[in-house]
Amino acid sequence: MSFVRILLALLIAAPLVAQDKPPADDPPIGKGKFILYEDFESTNPGGAPKGFQKDGKVGVAADAAHSGRQSLRIEAAANGPRRITISNKDIMTQLGGQHWGRLYFKVQQPSPVPDNGVIHSTLVGGRAKSPLPAKDGIEVRVLDTVMNNKGEYQYIYNVQPQGRAEFGKGGGYKSRFTDEWTLAEWSVDFATQTYRLFINGEEVTDVAFTKGAGKYEGSEIPEVFESLSFGWNNYQNAGKGFVAWIDDIALAKDRLGNRGIPVPKAKK
Repeated sequence: MSFVRILLALLIAAPLVAQDKPPADDPPIGKGKFILYEDFESTNPGGAPKGFQKDGKVGVAADAAHSGRQSLRIEAAANGPRRITISNKDIMTQLGGQHWGRLYFKVQQPSPVPDNGVIHSTLVGGRAKSPLPAKDGIEVRVLDTVMNNKGEYQYIYNVQPQGRAEFGKGGGYKSRFTDEWTLAEWSVDFATQTYRLFINGEEVTDVAFTKGAGKYEGSEIPEVFESLSFGWNNYQNAGKGFVAWIDDIALAKDRLGNRGIPVPKAKK
């Protein structure tokens, strides 16, 4: 996917979502059950957790962890997917079209910076059928970034349909990848066509939207996901490539925050 396509997609999509006001509440951390929780502690190094399929250079490693001793390590590559995917029908049915997701990520420094143009990287994406009448296949990218040639990146909501133009809504170029663990939380709701993103507990309001029931244009949040992928997929050449880690993935019907993560033991 070229920079021109990204730019055109965001410019085209902007008028569609600009009139949609983001939610104004600050949802509390919930207490409901986890539908999925993965801390990578029970998986042998180099492998993928039970129920996940590997794609590209990715695997569990013991060289870094947000909690416990292991995490998912994404290896360097110029471009292409390095991720794990789950398509368990029971999990996808329980999630339906409304869920909260959470993970921690960090990126080895110095991270790649494009010589010109941008580098678009997807950390979490879900495959589904569009809610539009054509019901064509789509990938809904719920944790997605675009980096400029200054090393700054924006968070975006991005949808890639099969056979037609992608679209999205991007925020400001306000962030830089770091080697500190970053908490990312996202929320999608088919019934109200609402998307929200929180980074380290603060909402990224310039990518949030609520379009309303049955208003799918410019959002296309599906009624049910077919699969969800976690890892890294950059579409432009990133030279030596990104090395990154992901840990403490969780999915539920309510907001997760750091719920379920063991409290670190106090140092003596």
